[in-house]
Amino acid sequence: MTSNTPVSGSTLLAALRPAAVDFAELKREFAPLLQLVRLLIGVVPNCDPYLAIWPIGFRSYNLLVPNLLNLPFSVWGLGPPATPLGLGMIAASKTAQCAYCTAHACSFTLRRSGTPDHLNGDTPGERAAVAAGEALAHIPCRFRFEMRDELLNHYSLDEAEGIALGISLMGFLNKFMDAVGVDLEESTVDEVSSLLVPTGWTPREIQAGDRPEDPLLKPMSGGQDTLGTKLALLRYVPGAIRLESGWTQGVPDSWPEVGSWLREHTGHPFPLLARLRSKRAIRAIATVLRDNLTPAEGGLDLRVKVLAGLVYALTVQNKALARETRGMAARMGHGRRKALLDGVARFAAEPFDPGESTLDATLAHLKALPGLNAQTALVLLLAKAISPSPAFVPEPLVARVARDLAPEIQIELVVWISIQQMLHRLGHYLGSNITTSAW
Repeated sequence: MTSNTPVSGSTLLAALRPAAVDFAELKREFAPLLQLVRLLIGVVPNCDPYLAIWPIGFRSYNLLVPNLLNLPFSVWGLGPPATPLGLGMIAASKTAQCAYCTAHACSFTLRRSGTPDHLNGDTPGERAAVAAGEALAHIPCRFRFEMRDELLNHYSLDEAEGIALGISLMGFLNKFMDAVGVDLEESTVDEVSSLLVPTGWTPREIQAGDRPEDPLLKPMSGGQDTLGTKLALLRYVPGAIRLESGWTQGVPDSWPEVGSWLREHTGHPFPLLARLRSKRAIRAIATVLRDNLTPAEGGLDLRVKVLAGLVYALTVQNKALARETRGMAARMGHGRRKALLDGVARFAAEPFDPGESTLDATLAHLKALPGLNAQTALVLLLAKAISPSPAFVPEPLVARVARDLAPEIQIELVVWISIQQMLHRLGHYLGSNITTSAW
């Protein structure tokens, strides 16, 4: 597996820290969700206050995590086997060089299935899950159809899809945590270091001792799930279901209904959902796409957001995703849209130069494209910086973003690019030759 040694560069964390939402505020509104996560990984994660800077980001995260992992029901064995699922998630996070997610995926796996002998897997099925995680997370993607066939040699269609959904979920989480630079909880480091440090893993940031005194925020000891843990989950499930039901009300969970619904609400049917079997995943992904492409829900112009998605797709060399995203952008009414889209595509294909001397020149070049202004240019430049795995945001760009983009805009953009990475991985697993005839 790829080493998780941090690369040089900066993150958005320091500038975003003053805007982070207080844990007490999150507890008042979302206590059942926080309690469930604490039971599942032993800690309320540090990412929550940053995601909550843009409320739709926090909602998206809390829809994707339980539904793509079939939580909490998978704790009772209703889903793919815990060990290959966890190993695939760890492998993907290590390949993406996200130390934060590698640690949390490891903690999740230890609590579901105990300590693996090693992270490469002990059985052919486990090794197939690790190979899938590494290949789907590699930039450019290295996943091949025979890797899916190998998963299906060991697991049912639903189990293999469950492993792929976990790896795709880590695409969202890897991108957000890495781009923002979320610091890792000291208790999580203590829990996983003995297993991960020998693999070359090193956390970028560790938060120690600055959380408020609250029983909810007190870390739980490690160890495999007990009957007590599983019963404790039941206490908080009804509250979590009430929240989720409000968020997903009226959203279909099967194709072609969900494609028609998405076309009505976003202008695009997202045909990869036609190949998904999990109704929970379909409804959650559709809700997240609707929420992130609803004008009233964000500060970023939707046309700019879609252009940022095009930058991501071209950076990771996903031609199918780029075709779909370019089609979405073309239908959103950019003025001289072909010249604009061609210009953005050229920008995405150029090598990224992190030097301070080139920052103004690059922004000026982008602003010269038809229909772009200074903020749009900065958004696209940040999108390009955070699209690779790992993200690389040079200090001059961090300073410019902190000065010129509101924290809410920063989180909205990172969440959107994180969604693109989830779709990127899932699309490759389901078959990257998805046509656009449904447009």
